[in-house]
Order: sequence, then C-alpha cells, then structure tokens
Amino acid sequence: MIEYRLKGPASQERQRIRLMSALRENRFPQSILIDGPSGIGKKALAIEIAKALLCTDPDMRPCGHCFGCKMAADAGATDNWVFPMISAEANAKSSSEVSSRSTAKTVQDYKLSYIQKIFENPYSIEIFDAAAEISVGLIRTLSDSFALKNDRVRVVIIAEADRMNEAASNAFLKTLEEVPANTYFILTTSSREKMLQTNRSRCLALHLLPLSDEEVRSEAVRIMGDEAEDSIDDDIVGLAVGSPGKAIYYAKSGNEIFNLASKFLSLSLQNAYYELFELLDDAKIKEVVDAVHLLEVLSFLIADLIRRQTGANIRIPNTTSQISLEAHPGIDVVALNKALTDVQETISRAFARRTPVAILLQALAIKLFEGYK
Repeated sequence: MIEYRLKGPASQERQRIRLMSALRENRFPQSILIDGPSGIGKKALAIEIAKALLCTDPDMRPCGHCFGCKMAADAGATDNWVFPMISAEANAKSSSEVSSRSTAKTVQDYKLSYIQKIFENPYSIEIFDAAAEISVGLIRTLSDSFALKNDRVRVVIIAEADRMNEAASNAFLKTLEEVPANTYFILTTSSREKMLQTNRSRCLALHLLPLSDEEVRSEAVRIMGDEAEDSIDDDIVGLAVGSPGKAIYYAKSGNEIFNLASKFLSLSLQNAYYELFELLDDAKIKEVVDAVHLLEVLSFLIADLIRRQTGANIRIPNTTSQISLEAHPGIDVVALNKALTDVQETISRAFARRTPVAILLQALAIKLFEGYK
C-alpha cells in the first residue's frame, strides 16, 4: 500500500490525517473545499494535496522529486490555477493569441506572477487586489481546457473560491456536476457562506484550524527570514489569532499601525479631533484594505480594554498598556462594548465602499464613546 505524508503545522494534523487516509484507501473525492480564517495555510495545504495526487512514486507520496511533484510546484503550470484577477488581467490575450514579438503581458504572464507569490508565501493575505474576482471568462477558459483529453491526473486549485461572481459560480456548477475523469478540484475560501450553496454541497468540506501562537511565530520567521524574529513580538502574534499571514502582514508595518490605533483611541477619548484628523491625514489611509486593517487593530485594542477590566488574558499587551482610562471614569465595560460595535459597523461600511474611508474614520472618531466621555 502506498503511504502518504502531507506536511504542515501540528495544529492542523487531524485534518491532514483525514486526507491521508482517503488517499491511502483510494477514496479521495474529486472536489474538496478547504475553508478557514485568512492566512492560516489553506493554499499551502492545497499545494501539498496536489503533489500527493500527481506523485507517481510507488511507495511514498509526495516524494518531491518525480515529474508529478515538480509539476505541482511549477509556477509555470498556470492552467492548474484559478484565482481572483482584476478585469484588465483576466481579459488579457492568451499566449497563443499574441505575436512572437509582442511585449504585451498575457493572461498567463499575470497568472505566473501571482502563482510565484503564492509559492513564496502561501500564507499571504495581500496577494490579490480587493476589487479582483473570479470571472465567468476564467471559468470558461478552465472548462475549455478539459476538451484536450488525456490519461494523466490533473489537479486544479481554485484559490479564494468565494470571489467567483454569480455567472462564474453557475458556470463552475456545470463542471462540478460532471467532473472529468482523473481530475481533482481543490477550492480554498475564508468565506464559504458567500459561495453558491449548490457548489459547496458538491465538495468534501474540510475546515482548517488556526495555528498555535508558537506556530504562528515560527512560520512567520521561516517565511520572512531569521532577521525578522525580533519584529514578531507578542502584539503581532496576538493580533494574528492563529494566522501566520496576518502576522507577516502586520510585522511589515512594524509598530506603526499599533501606534496609530492607540493614538486614535486616546485622541478620541480626549475629544482632540483636529489633532486626530491631522494624524489620519499624515497616515495617508486612502484604500479600504488599509482602513480595515487599522480598524481591526482598533477593535482588538478595545476588546483588550474589556478583557483588562474583566481580568481576562490580553492579546496585544504592549499596545493596550499605552491606554489609561483613569481620567475617563464613564468609560466602563458597557461603553467599551458599544465602541466595539461602532468599530465593527465601520468595517462593514468600509467594505460597502459607498463612503470614502477618510470620512468613515473621522465619523468613527467622533462617535466613539459618545455619551460616555
């Protein structure tokens, strides 16, 4: 019997054992949906599964050296990946449609760039543009590629499958209803509820767990290099909540986002709005994704203040220690919970993209602790 060994963090071993058992007993489903929080290694596991399915070693899979394993780790195999792309990229000509002398980027060129980034850091939470989606054109291109029949095993990884638009979801449903022979689909998502229910129901569901704090730290250092070890402090690990991808993202900004969040809260408590608005202007937060990350830190900070008052463990201790509520006796747990709700509502409004983020942040600063200061 062929043995299978899927690599990964200890916190996700139970899920890998389930997969290895299915591989060993030759009952692996043709469609699998891996869901879980952003940046915890869903794409990394998908690549491991692809290697195992494509490997031809007679004893141990994935072996890492056969043609199949190399194909699974080849960024140039662009037909084996589907992921969100902005319109200009998704609609670019294919390599077969441009002249040999053309310098224009093809859709394969764009896909190659994204796949290389995934291989460099499969935990990354910032590879794809916030406005990118999986269009029906990308799904139809995938479906057309199945017309070239052959006997080899094919594995297609569909990253961030929840970002299929409606037309793409319906088109992919037809493929799932009749999966080609020797073909496997591995879908990953952080928001399975956004996917078409009929698509979800045709896939084996696998929920991937967040990593432990120590695993987050070690994986982030492994990706970033040993020189980054000092930047992965307790606040970074606490904010990551089991996601090396988030730890890596926040480590790149150093202490800037933590300082901005603590100053935002302090100045709002003091009603120092002019100074706060200048601070936000200097920070140049114009994009939704940047505003949301600031709001996430602010949300953690307020939640930590609640934890501090109730005696619970604090997630971002260094930043929380900078906030004193002694001069604000009216700010109790009730006020903090209301402020937390206000921040969460602002995050939802930011994602809706109906109001400029600068105005949203200014409105939040004035609204925070309204009636309690």
